[in-house]
Amino acid sequence: MEPRAAAARAAVFGYFGINGTALALWVAHIPDIKRDLDLSPLQLGAALLVVAGGALAAMQIAGRLIDRVGSAAVTRVSGVLLPLTLLGPAFATSLPWLVFSLALLGAANGLMDVSMNGQAVEVERRYERPIMSAFHAVFSVGGVVGAGVGALLLSLDVPREISLPVAAVVLGSAAVALRCRLLPKVAPSDTDDAKEEGAGAMGRLPLLATLLGCVAFSSMVVEGAAADWGGVHLQETVDADNGVAALAYAAFAAAMTTGRALGDRIVARYGSVMVVRWGGATAAAGLALVVWSGHLVPILLGWLLAGAGVSTVVPQIFTAVGNLSTDQSGAALARAATLGYFGFLAGPPLVGSLADWTSLSTALLIPLLLAVTVALSGPLIRRAGAGGPTPARTRAAAHPDVSTTAAHTDGPPPAVHHTIEPSGEK
Repeated sequence: MEPRAAAARAAVFGYFGINGTALALWVAHIPDIKRDLDLSPLQLGAALLVVAGGALAAMQIAGRLIDRVGSAAVTRVSGVLLPLTLLGPAFATSLPWLVFSLALLGAANGLMDVSMNGQAVEVERRYERPIMSAFHAVFSVGGVVGAGVGALLLSLDVPREISLPVAAVVLGSAAVALRCRLLPKVAPSDTDDAKEEGAGAMGRLPLLATLLGCVAFSSMVVEGAAADWGGVHLQETVDADNGVAALAYAAFAAAMTTGRALGDRIVARYGSVMVVRWGGATAAAGLALVVWSGHLVPILLGWLLAGAGVSTVVPQIFTAVGNLSTDQSGAALARAATLGYFGFLAGPPLVGSLADWTSLSTALLIPLLLAVTVALSGPLIRRAGAGGPTPARTRAAAHPDVSTTAAHTDGPPPAVHHTIEPSGEK
C-alpha cells in the first residue's frame, strides 16, 4: 500500500476521533449549561433542535462543496471549525446566545460529517480491502473519551469557561496537524474512463443515493430508539432503577463499537451485501427480544444484538453511496447522510408518539420493522454498486499499463468489489 494512502488513513482516523470527542464534550456539559442558564425543558429542547437544524442545512452545502473543491479541503476547514464552536456554549450567558452558538456547532458538525466520510471513501478506494467500519469505530471511541473527560472535569468543578476552550485548542490543533495528510481531489483526467463506464449509473444516482439513504434512515432509527428509549423501556418493563436502566444503552453502544471495530474483517470475508442483510436480521431479532421477552437479561441481550446488527450498516451505506460516482460523491453522500441523520432525530419522537397511544413495547415495533427493511436491502446495495466505478477501473484509467483484469485477480478483491459481489454471494 502506498505511503500516501496509509498517511491519509491515519489522518481520517484522527478527524473521526476529533468529531466524536468534540460532540461528546458538548453533550457532557448540557446539564451544567441548563442549570446555569436556568433553562426549562422546553427551552433546552428547542435549543438542542437547533443543533439538528444546523447540521441538516450544512449537509446540503457540504455535498456541493465536496464535488467542487474535494472532501479534503472541506474536512480541513470543518475539522478546525467544529472544535472552535465549543467556545460558544462555553461562554453562553443567555438562551439567544446559546441558540446561535448551537446553530454554528450543528453546521460545523454537518460539514465535517459529510466531508470526513467522503475522504474515508476516497482513502478506501486506495486500499484493496474494506476499512470504512474502523473509521466509525474511532468516532465511537472518541465519544467515549470525550464523555469520560467531560465527566471528570465536571466532577473536579472545572468551569466550562476553561475546559471547553482548552478542548477547542487541543482538538483544533490536532486537526491542523493532520491537514496535510489528506488525499487531494482526483483530477478529472484520472476518472474519465471510470465515468464513461459508470454512465448508466449516473442517471440514476440521485434515486440510488436516496434509496440507500433510506436504509441509513432505518438503521439510525434503531440507534435513536436505543439511545432515548432503551433505559425508559427497561424501567417500565422490569421496574429497573436508574443504574440498571442505563445498562440498556450501554449494552447497545458497547456492541456497536465492537461491531464497527471488527466490521472491516467481516466485510472482507463475507461482503457488504451479506453483512447488511444479516446485520438487519440480527437487529430485528434483538428488538424482538426487547419487545416480547419481558425479563431483564433477555432485554439486555436484545439491545446487545441490536447494537451489533446495525453497527456496520451505515459505514457500508456510505461506501456504496460514495462509490456511485467519483465526481458527484459529495452530493450523493450528503443526501444519504441527511436521511440517516434525520432518522436518528425523528425516530425517538415517533416512538414516543406511538407509546402515548399504546405502550412503549408496542412502539418499539417501529425500529424492529425498520430493521427488517435493512435486512431486505442487500440487493439494493449490490445494484447500487454494479454500475459505479471501481478502484480497479480508476487505477486502470490512471495507469493504462495495469490491466483491469489483473487488478481484479492479483491479490485481495478491490474495495468496491467487496461491497457488491463477495465470493459465494448470489
